[in-house]
Amino acid sequence: MSSPLRTAAARRKLPLIIAGLLALAGCQTQAVTPAQPLAADDIQQQKMNSFARQFSGVLVRNAFAANGQGLVGSVDLKVKINRQNQVLSCEIRPNAQLAPVLALESLARQVCWDSLFPEMPAELFGSEGEQEIVAPMVFPILLDESTPERQRRLDAVEAYAQSRFFWTQTLGKQPVDSIGKAHVRFVANAQGQVQECLVNLDPVGERRDAFKLDSDLQARLTAQCKQMNLRQMPGFKVGDKGLARGNVLVEYAPWKGGPQHN
Repeated sequence: MSSPLRTAAARRKLPLIIAGLLALAGCQTQAVTPAQPLAADDIQQQKMNSFARQFSGVLVRNAFAANGQGLVGSVDLKVKINRQNQVLSCEIRPNAQLAPVLALESLARQVCWDSLFPEMPAELFGSEGEQEIVAPMVFPILLDESTPERQRRLDAVEAYAQSRFFWTQTLGKQPVDSIGKAHVRFVANAQGQVQECLVNLDPVGERRDAFKLDSDLQARLTAQCKQMNLRQMPGFKVGDKGLARGNVLVEYAPWKGGPQHN
């Protein structure tokens, strides 16, 4: 498979191009033994390929989970990040061969602002302080799903929707200066009123070094959670003894939600 990334010389002038997210996710890197030492250019290329696979994996996973409407199509997403690996903008690059689909473009921007991407190797920035990444986001037609596959998709869609619900009600209203995930465990009555809530903060695998254990944030989130009404939460279900019990994972970062959040 040809390299999905531009050469170092081209990167100084052009965005970093990630070609074919779904195809890229299946690429394999050839193993190198000690008898085959890598040149400096080969090492840099491996770093590029590794970053591209990780970046693509995050987008593919989140686009899959966010597409509860079953939208079909593709858009070219343009993401700008800085040397601190903070997302600065999420835009749609015009494609002369495709008619714009506003619902797809809106969903793609939402997924971009919600995603916690891996750190880009410093070498990919060159002498510049910012870098643009252009990647196609594909929302495929879902045909002939088996029962397990359909259930897996429904579970992912529900988990994403619940995460966004908690984000808008809690973390989206809080200033955050680190990257992590809030694991929320709750018990609510049949009317949706929260009776018990426990919030734990943990690092995210892609950005573990950017996590800070913030006990004040944890306390504020717990207090907010206890004031919530979950009747409008997607997938709200009342179980034994008239209680709803659940777990929700909410990722957070200073840029999550986009400019309107900041």
